[in-house]
Order: sequence, then structure tokens, then C-alpha cells
Amino acid sequence: MRAVSAVVLGVLLAPQDTHVHVTTPLLTNDAIEKDYGPPEVVELMHIAYNGNDYERRNVLTRGVLDVLVPGRYLSLREGAATVMVVPFGPGAYNGMADMVGRDVDLAGIVRMRHQQDDTPCRNAPGTCDNPRLPLLPGQQNEPLLPAVTITAYRVTDRGTGMDRGRSGGRALSDTGLDAAAADGKPVRAVGQFRGSNLCRDLPEASRRVPTDWVLLTSEGPVWVTGRRPEGKGFRLDPAYRADLSRWLEVGGRVEAAGEARYLKASKIVMIARPKEFEDTPCSP
Repeated sequence: MRAVSAVVLGVLLAPQDTHVHVTTPLLTNDAIEKDYGPPEVVELMHIAYNGNDYERRNVLTRGVLDVLVPGRYLSLREGAATVMVVPFGPGAYNGMADMVGRDVDLAGIVRMRHQQDDTPCRNAPGTCDNPRLPLLPGQQNEPLLPAVTITAYRVTDRGTGMDRGRSGGRALSDTGLDAAAADGKPVRAVGQFRGSNLCRDLPEASRRVPTDWVLLTSEGPVWVTGRRPEGKGFRLDPAYRADLSRWLEVGGRVEAAGEARYLKASKIVMIARPKEFEDTPCSP
């Protein structure tokens, strides 16, 4: 998978918005990718229990947001797995604090806390290894805080998913494929990426055009047409089996042709695997 991280400046939450983004003005798209590589989807428990393996890596994970140290740090938890969330500044903290108690997707840079407090590098706000990132408190002075941290540059409330004003507020799991095809209204479909029908979920003869690809939803597999499997911060390869572990939220309209169902996509977002779902293995 090739990815280019997308960072929006400031804390974006207009009164009419339901898709909440909390981001930082201190990093640009190019800076994140240059310094830390593209974002990769990782389960929170892997980060929390194997933090050294993800040191200085750009990750997209999910969990429930909570306050850790009021005004300074938050936590992200999934079951017993917990990490410390470090905002880039007071504005970012305040925006994230509004989502405390919610299930969120969080993108950021993983770092382990050292024994001593971080010290700034010359004129940079951060250390010499991470000059753009905030300094971390040492374990010696703050022994009760989690040792694994994620410096967050984007947090999204999973309770509403993508922007309902653009992608449709109904979930495909609520309407079903046939009802969605019958009324033609936009839906949001969450599912596992299956590439260019690499798992043979659908009859190959039902493919409309060579660029169609498959999304395995709770309502069954569908052909996704009209857009390639890419969006802000990511680009999946339909022929690459390693990308079959990715989960996507696709907004669009369902169309029917005989027994086949197609999702004409208008927007695609990469997400962490929802906790209520399991990965479906792909036969060799």
C-alpha cells in the first residue's frame, strides 16, 4: 500500500458537522510522510504491548478516548490495552477532550517514554530525533503514565463515520443491499478490502469494468465501481494480497443488475477494523 498522510490545519468542528476531525497546524502532509512514513493500520493492543516495535511509526488505530492528565494528556484504550495520547498543543487537547468517552479513529506517531524527561534540541521545539513533536515526560518523574505514547495529528469520532452531508447518513448494515438498491439513496458501507476479487467472493463475469474491486460487507460482498480504492492518506493496490487486511468505509449508492450488486462510490475512507467484526481469511 502506498499512502500520503492527509492533515487538515486547526481544530475543525463547525456546529453542523457530525464528522469530527482534530488536527494540528504544526505538521504538514509532506513533513509527516517524510519523517515517519505513510500511516499504517495497527490494532491498539499491538501498539500498547509492543511499543518498541512501533517506535517513530505513523499509525492509524482505534479505541475509546479518555482524560489522563487534565489539560495535558489523554488516553486511548481498547479492553486492557491503553496508550497515552499526546496532543500538539492546547487547541488540539480541547478539541479531543470534547470526544472523551467516544469510540474514535486516531492517527499519530508512536513513541516510548524514556526514563528521563525529553530535552529540546537546540532551537527545535522537540528532541533531536523528533524535532517537530512535543517533548515527553520521563517515566522517572511520571511513573503512573503509560510508557507507550501516540502523538495524535488526527482524531475522528467513529460514532458518525464519514461526513453525512456528503456521503449519506444511512449505514448499509441498516438498510440491506436490496432495499438500498431499490430506493437509490446514499449509504455508508463498512467492509474488508478484497482487492480485484482476489478471494473470488463474486463471479468474475459480474465485473462491469476492469477497475472494479470488491468490498466484503456485513451484507455480503459487493463490487465497488466508479472510484479506485484510495483516498486521503492511502492508496490500496487491488492486486496486492497484503492489502486485504485493510478496512474501508465507502459512501455511495447501490445499484442492482440481475443477481449482482454494485456500490457506486462517492467517497472512500480507510478505517481500523471495527471491534464488532473479524477479518475473513482469503483462500489461497
